[in-house]
Amino acid sequence: MKLLEVNHLAKSFGDLEVLKDIHLKVDKGEVITIIGPSGSGKSTLLRCINQLETPTSGEIIYKNQNMLEKGADIRKFREEVGMVFQKFNLFPMKTVLENVALAPVLTKHKSKAEAKAYAMELLKKVGLESKADAKPAMLSGGQQQRVAIARALAMDPEVLLFDEPTSALDPELVGEVLNVMKDLAKEGMTMIVVTHEMAFARDVSDRVIFMADGYIVEEGSPEQIFGNPQEERTKAFLARFLGDEEQKSETDTDNSLVKADGEE
Repeated sequence: MKLLEVNHLAKSFGDLEVLKDIHLKVDKGEVITIIGPSGSGKSTLLRCINQLETPTSGEIIYKNQNMLEKGADIRKFREEVGMVFQKFNLFPMKTVLENVALAPVLTKHKSKAEAKAYAMELLKKVGLESKADAKPAMLSGGQQQRVAIARALAMDPEVLLFDEPTSALDPELVGEVLNVMKDLAKEGMTMIVVTHEMAFARDVSDRVIFMADGYIVEEGSPEQIFGNPQEERTKAFLARFLGDEEQKSETDTDNSLVKADGEE
């Protein structure tokens, strides 16, 4: 049995078709990354899965129930299919600990003491237990995103959706967030990740999906997609990204040499 299944999913905004006949099956414990150019529909797909956008047509089957049918318990579905956004959306006047503990108290009716104890465990998991009493403004962007991940984990989700979780971060802060996500993958968390981090997609994914123009153009193992893509759109996209990575690597090397010369 598939944990999550998307069939014939379509989404239009007026005359603009953003998603076109999307099919996706997700096994429990599977890590799927979705890559592709901006405007290809990747984020809209996640928002439709989580019901933040209402699909125009199709099915979203979760544990054998179509969540688009009348009477589906969307609130419970969102508790079990959590989402981490590009923006952290933390409550600025609440502490880090309060941000993580709030939702279980409000929606799962946990006691404040129980929720805070679990929140501390999760903050330790993401390496931020020492920041429990800090306000979000006192944290770096990477730290805030790790708090956002802990907040999503506080609901004990079956699936986590990540919508470009590192895109709003300075480059030097990206690694700390990706490391937390890698640990979750190792622990068996079912994850669907929209990302521009090609190395992460290559190293962590069970399956990689390439989207363009609202379609799933190609999907396969990381070895297949990155090592032997079949579709021309996939080849062109990856060639551009790999070229950018090589150029960045050369620039970083040059900068390191310049810095080393200066230190001498």
